[in-house]
Amino acid sequence: MIFHGEKLEHHDTPVHDFLMDRFERHEKNDPNCLAFTTAENEQDSISYKNLKKKIIQISEWFLENGYKKGDVVLLAAHNNWRCFAFCMGAWRAGLVVSAASSQFTAYEMNYQIEDSHSQLILADAQTLPVVLEASKNLKFVKNVVSIAPNSPKPVIEFEVLTSRLIRNLKMPKIDPMNDLVLLPYSSGTTGKPKGVMITHLNVSMMMVSCIRFHDAIAKSYGLPPDFIFPHELHFLPLYHVMGLFRALLTSYRGSNQILFTKFDMELMLKSVEKYSIAILAAVPAIIVRMVNSPLLKNYDLSSLGTISVGSAPLPDGALQKLKKLIPDLRIVQGYGMTEFSFATHMQSPDCADGSVGRPVPGTSMKVKKEDGTLCGPHEVGELWIKGPQMMKGYWKKEAATQELKDEDGFMRTGDIVYFNENGDTFICDRIKELIKVNAKQVAPAELESVILEHDDVADVCVFGVDDKDSGERPVACVVSKQGKRDLETMKAIMRHINQKLARYKHIKEIEFVGEILRTGTGKILRRTMKKAFLDAKKSRL
Repeated sequence: MIFHGEKLEHHDTPVHDFLMDRFERHEKNDPNCLAFTTAENEQDSISYKNLKKKIIQISEWFLENGYKKGDVVLLAAHNNWRCFAFCMGAWRAGLVVSAASSQFTAYEMNYQIEDSHSQLILADAQTLPVVLEASKNLKFVKNVVSIAPNSPKPVIEFEVLTSRLIRNLKMPKIDPMNDLVLLPYSSGTTGKPKGVMITHLNVSMMMVSCIRFHDAIAKSYGLPPDFIFPHELHFLPLYHVMGLFRALLTSYRGSNQILFTKFDMELMLKSVEKYSIAILAAVPAIIVRMVNSPLLKNYDLSSLGTISVGSAPLPDGALQKLKKLIPDLRIVQGYGMTEFSFATHMQSPDCADGSVGRPVPGTSMKVKKEDGTLCGPHEVGELWIKGPQMMKGYWKKEAATQELKDEDGFMRTGDIVYFNENGDTFICDRIKELIKVNAKQVAPAELESVILEHDDVADVCVFGVDDKDSGERPVACVVSKQGKRDLETMKAIMRHINQKLARYKHIKEIEFVGEILRTGTGKILRRTMKKAFLDAKKSRL
């Protein structure tokens, strides 16, 4: 069985043109309409009118300084409206934007700079030392630009790019079907991270699909299709496609984005109350922290009507706690991956709870068993997807690209799912993260969801370790509330999960830890947690 999203009209406008046209509309409606306000410093804000001007200035700076269509530039900074202007200016000049985590070490940064052949890097005060160390022996790097003032030479300060007269230079002609706009890097769950080639067409079609979804959500609230929330909070990192797409979509609508340099729980709660935030986009890790935060009782969150969750499934335990805290809250879950630009599934109001929704407009899905036959409703298999937002391919890795596709052009996701009769899709786990206990597959996410229901658990990570009797056994790293690490708490958590699940899913070992390590977008670094657990165990022998 193959499920298809609604038909989607073809849209092949270059990304920057698509958005700049909207900025003009926002400006006509209100010349002082704000595009971004820095959460930590409200004086640092910019209107859509001035943002458009800076984008044009940046694009002309690129052309005047010898950058050519197709050159790659790298974003390596914490959230800042200047990062958004940098991306838009680069796209207008025909350049490709790659983005590296602001948490990267020099070793990780060097790999991405070298592999992507990035010729310019945008840094900030925190990332600049890492960027300089990572790029010092790479002769193809022409410039390093810093958002921070008083940067050491030869680093160029960001204001140099935006303090010039506009000359209305002719910009390169873009072929939306083939020209790249983004070169994000996959998380590298197997081998080194791979560059993902995203075209202008991929992004434009993805945006049209998301806009269609937004209009449907607005309609379900009795709001007009083009309804604008005056303010939206933005704390997801712009270096990740999820964060960047949120910024693109919100700027299309014309809201003022309250942009967080770094996530801060109290500032987020304070901002929800201050700006009467109605819709919040977050990753599961933030929701888990929020529902367990003692700060929650200090703020009025009654304005919240919807929380949109992506990047990983929201544990059911956290979902239930959230519903108790805010009974009328609507939880909208989605699913996506870097290789599909942003999203492939979103949850509409009539979708089943706990699902990630159905394929977004223009997108098709099927679920395959191990033998390649198609699954029917409620049968578990691997999710395969096809749509206009699917990447052009992996950067310099044609063979790896072809390995992911079947004869019908569907791409494998590596995620284990099932769907119901309506096409509502439920994520079970990653294929490579499944724990094999006596040949039976155990999904870490399932165990984590049950463990999070326990009152003493703030966060958890489950993985498999070798076992001479069963092949593997599940182990849990647990962050306890109030720092409880005693034997009784451990036994209580084990009893809780072991009473609810089949014997082969029982947790045999719990390790109390200070935190669960995650990527910037909230995905658990399961391999890193497992290595730390095994290293600690070895050191105790």
